[in-house]
Amino acid sequence: MIKGKVQTVLGAVEPSELGLTLPHEHVIVDMTLGACSAHSLVNITESVRRAAAFPDAGLEPGEAGPGIAASWAKKWNQPICLENRADVERHWFYYGNYKINDLDDVIHEAKLFKRHGGGCLVDQTSIGLARDPKGLQQVSREAGLHIVMATSWYTHEYHNEEVKTFDIGRLRDRILRDLEVGVANGVRAGIIGEVGLNWPMHPDEEKVLRASIQAQKLTGAPLSVHTGFGPDAYWRVVKIIEEEGGDLSRTIMCHVEHRLPTRSAPDSFDPAPFIELARTGVYMELDCFGWEGSYRQRGKVDMPNDAVRLNYLTALADAGFESKLLISHDIALQHWQRKHGGHGWQHIPETVTQLMRYKGFDAKLIERILYTNPQEMLTIK
Repeated sequence: MIKGKVQTVLGAVEPSELGLTLPHEHVIVDMTLGACSAHSLVNITESVRRAAAFPDAGLEPGEAGPGIAASWAKKWNQPICLENRADVERHWFYYGNYKINDLDDVIHEAKLFKRHGGGCLVDQTSIGLARDPKGLQQVSREAGLHIVMATSWYTHEYHNEEVKTFDIGRLRDRILRDLEVGVANGVRAGIIGEVGLNWPMHPDEEKVLRASIQAQKLTGAPLSVHTGFGPDAYWRVVKIIEEEGGDLSRTIMCHVEHRLPTRSAPDSFDPAPFIELARTGVYMELDCFGWEGSYRQRGKVDMPNDAVRLNYLTALADAGFESKLLISHDIALQHWQRKHGGHGWQHIPETVTQLMRYKGFDAKLIERILYTNPQEMLTIK
């Protein structure tokens, strides 16, 4: 890897060439695991488990069963349209919603992002989520955007036999190949992630994490980690990075705005654990901008909206961590695309930047969050 450069799917570039950067998106992704029915996918992944309507099937929390009422199973093959758009937003439980694999649609979304000032998308689609190196190149060329591809593996539900049988060293070498040689005729990854972890952490997930940390040490590439819910999940990652001699300053902690807080409403907003975690030197990534629906509440801890996300950013910046802040959308479902009535990749440059100004962010801080920080994070050290 070329030190001082950013590795994109079309080659290494100067960090200053990136422009406004979204550090955590899924440009092309398929989360269905090849499932052909609602019953075959439910209970396999965290996202689908949380979307499935167990009460609608006559089951209460904790009771065993298939968990899918007959009328819910019918939703599986319905395309997203105006008539069901609100239902899709509320429940996510539509088969096609778990796939973003139409290149024409993706190119359209990417062009909208560029039209609103966007310059770079970081595709955190790791191995097992249908990563598409050649597809990313095509989107990059046709939309005129920089795209950074990821490597490593998502949560254990998406692991192939290779992950289950390889030791840490062989997994590390596979990651190194993606970074230093490339795949699909030389398309190189520029970030290690999204390393998927549940909580408690599955043994194979810990193996992948340790392999990823070792690869980060050898290459200087950034490491991006998707944890389970709660502070313990984050602090376990910190401990493992320290055990492996990894670089916390080159580590991105994903989804902190809704996985780190633990205080029940009305006191869910609590910057203290954010500031404590930021003191380790990690990047604090608030990457679910655009998630505004109150019906996505999953418990007693309030799911933040964009305004609350910005309040966390303000608290972290005031505490001196403005150089470690990243924001993105984590668009991985079709209903978040503009074509299907969602906010799209243009949401941050078009809407969130205005909200930042309304809430008192100065131009210097906005530039640091949207330009400088992701450029520094993606630069190979």
